[in-house]
Amino acid sequence: MALIIAIGAFLVWRRDPSQRYILGMAMAPLSLGISFGLNHYFVIDNAAVMRIVTTLFAFLAVIAVSWSACVRLGKHPPIAVWLLGAIGTVGMMAVSDPARDVIPWIFLVNLYCGLVFAMTAQLLAEAKSPEPIDRATIWVFGLIALQFFVRPLLAYMLGGPMGSDEYRASPGHAAYLVVGAISMVLLALVLMGAAMVDVMKALKKEAQTDSLSGLAMRDAFVEQATHMLARARVESVPVAVIVADIDHFKRVNDLWGHPAGDKAIATIGEVFSRTIRPSDLAGRIGGEEFCILAWNCPEEPAARLAERLRIQFAREEHDGIDPGIRLTASFGVAAWVPGEGYHPAYERADSALYRAKRTGRNRVVSAAFGQIGEAPGVEGEGGPAASQPAASLPEARSEAEVVDLALRTPPFRDVG
Repeated sequence: MALIIAIGAFLVWRRDPSQRYILGMAMAPLSLGISFGLNHYFVIDNAAVMRIVTTLFAFLAVIAVSWSACVRLGKHPPIAVWLLGAIGTVGMMAVSDPARDVIPWIFLVNLYCGLVFAMTAQLLAEAKSPEPIDRATIWVFGLIALQFFVRPLLAYMLGGPMGSDEYRASPGHAAYLVVGAISMVLLALVLMGAAMVDVMKALKKEAQTDSLSGLAMRDAFVEQATHMLARARVESVPVAVIVADIDHFKRVNDLWGHPAGDKAIATIGEVFSRTIRPSDLAGRIGGEEFCILAWNCPEEPAARLAERLRIQFAREEHDGIDPGIRLTASFGVAAWVPGEGYHPAYERADSALYRAKRTGRNRVVSAAFGQIGEAPGVEGEGGPAASQPAASLPEARSEAEVVDLALRTPPFRDVG
């Protein structure tokens, strides 16, 4: 059974190696199976050494499954503390004599396992995941920790001091094995269920992710935005909407071809992904149009975020486009009003984007505060022209297109 569970977990991990916590799910049943196998099917002259070896494998299983559960929810388990505890526990076991009285061993092993599982349950609870499978995992860890604390007390109360041979022949030892096996199988099933939930989420996310930008597709974005705003309404958290559009995108396709346009979309998606926070939401909602929902962010700091995005995108080089040419994007920003849905807030941000386009492009306009920062200087608007001379560019491109389409050395001003 342990081998089957371990192989199943390993196969799940092979599908998505980035989910490294699944390796812990594979290691735990394998280590536990080795512990039980050595304990019951191998006999050596020095029984104390064998018990220490089997205990170490059991501790490894406990550490592996606890590490796996914590890493899955983004918590950092105290591995060093657990390893030192395992070494200390085995050290105390080594100086006792189980042939005369095995109860101290039972207390030490169960106390260590109970403490590790209790610490894991506490760490998982701190993650505050609302998912039912995660809540079930917390309860399973907590209940297993409880039975580890109760089990040695029952063994002592029912049997009193006894040697290891006497204990192995007692009903209490048989019950210990049955309860332990049931607990580990239950825990393995819960964690495998959690892993399968993660796999299904990953598949759903992959199906809802735009292949060019790496951002959410329109329908998925609107669905997630609706959920985010419902949560913001309950928690009274401000949210801002940022709408962006690549300037003169049709000309990019006409001058350099659709592959160059696709790479420009990929680039702006990368800029968004590395700049926004994990709590924010970004999606590609049109051909060259993008939207961001900034969580716990009023309109003014959201406008500064948009300005950072504008500057970073304008600095990017693009494969398939002439060296030195920089594409630009325009941004509109609006605050979400509590009580309204996604679309009214989007429409205000889109109107601000239209104003940014109408007043010269390559700028950020806030619905409440107007233009953010200074207008980028271009020839014909009182600022410096792009440093790339029109004569060195393809003949199909006029000087006006060069200046308006892409600034090679814009006078960037970092804000926020």
